[in-house]
This record gives sequence, structure tokens and C-alpha cells, in this order.
Amino acid sequence: MSRLKYIKGISLKELSIERIVNAVKVRLKDIPHFMAWHGNSAAAKRNKEKLLKYHNIHKGKRCFIVANGPSLKETDLSFLKDEFTIGMNRIYLNADKMGFMPTYIVVMDIAIQLMQFQEDLEALTLPKFFNWNARSLFTEKENLTYIRSDYTPKFSTDLVETTWGGHSVTAVCIQLAFYMGFDKVYLVGKDHNYEQKGTPGGLVYSTGDEKNHFVQGYYKKGMAWRIPDYKGEELAYSMAKEAFDKANRKIYDATINGQLNIFPKVEYYSLFKK
Repeated sequence: MSRLKYIKGISLKELSIERIVNAVKVRLKDIPHFMAWHGNSAAAKRNKEKLLKYHNIHKGKRCFIVANGPSLKETDLSFLKDEFTIGMNRIYLNADKMGFMPTYIVVMDIAIQLMQFQEDLEALTLPKFFNWNARSLFTEKENLTYIRSDYTPKFSTDLVETTWGGHSVTAVCIQLAFYMGFDKVYLVGKDHNYEQKGTPGGLVYSTGDEKNHFVQGYYKKGMAWRIPDYKGEELAYSMAKEAFDKANRKIYDATINGQLNIFPKVEYYSLFKK
């Protein structure tokens, strides 16, 4: 999907006043964070040095990016115990049920994830990558590195420069995988199919019984989440595919019955030796 096609595909209904006003507010709040990162503040310099340690650390290897979709209920994650994995958001809830914890975890949404689950995320001891703009919420630790996202649509190959959020933490995970040097990337649990429909970016309050994730009660009753922007995500994934193809690397979609149709499909269990 090209940027022009994405822009043409946005309906007037999707361009609600609420969405426009919220976008303006977010960008105004972002200004000091933008300046701190791109102006190379002391904190930014320290963080960029940490990011550099991950550059091409897994060059030529393969990894699995594990999303949070309900298809994980049908996916035996024990097959990933000896693999490099990048998880996201509340994937740590899988530790009790499936015994799975990723090699790395990425969380970018400040209001929905980083603030609502701050205590859980603070306690994680695995290498974690959080949104640069949320750095005041967490204790500075060796296992915590921040990722900066700007608002210009692109696929970043250099995280020290910046990334684009791509309307989904999955897009940032893919950029991180590229930066780490992974040669083949497989998406798992990326269903791309929420039960609730509505205006992209619209705020929804949980009833506590949504079926959009791999575990019941992912969001507690009254917690907020947002309607996905599928078109925005697909633009980001198209850019990712183009970047990987250009670098002679590959991304595959190994999600069981996933609805995303950007990357070549591959059967999950076929990826492992029998």
C-alpha cells in the first residue's frame, strides 16, 4: 500500500473532529520529547548508546514476533523456547498459562499500555523497549531501553535516528528486528481482526469480556483501549516488506487464520523440525 493510496482510502467518517483534535494535542505534547531526542540531551545520548549495543546483534538469524491475538490460544508457543522472540504489550501474561516469555518485549502505547500496566511492566526483568516519551514513568535500569517514534510514515533501519509507530506496536517490533539484523522474521498471533468495529483511534472502555486477545480479562472492566487503524497498519507493513525485500531479507506471516494479507503466509508448525 502506498502513502497516496492510504490517504485516498481515508473516509470522512474516519476523519472525525475528535480524531483530528486528539492528533493535534498529541503532537503538541510531543514537542519537548522530540527536542530532547533529536537535540541529543544527556538522557538521549545514554539511551542511544544502549540502542547501539543491539545493532546487528542477531545478524543472519531468524526471529518470531509474537503479537497478542486470540489465535495464540491455538498456537503451541513451546516450539519457540529455543528461538529468538520479540513480544509486545501484555504477552507476559502468557508465562503462567503457556510458560512462554519472549527474548525481548516492546511496549509503545503510553496511555493504553504503559500507564495502565505500569506496575507490571516496571517489574519485568527481561530486556524491554518502551516509548521514549514515557521515560518519566519508569526507573532507569540496565534492561530498559527507549525507542523514539516520530510521525512521518517510513520504515526506519536505524533506531538511533528514530522509528515510525505505524499505528501498531507490531510495526515497531519489525523495525527493531531489522535493526537487530534478523534475516527472517515470522509474525505469530497477529490476527488483524478485532471483534469491535468503529472509527480508527476511537476510545473504547472495556467490559472485561472482550475476545480480542489471547487471554480473558486482558483489559479489566473500565480500562481504555483504541479501535485499530487497519489501513495505517497496512501502510506500515507494506513499507516493512519493501525494506526487507530490498535488503534481501524476508518477513512471513505464521499467524494461524490471520487476516493480515501483506506478507507471504507460512504454516506455523512447518517451521520446526519434527
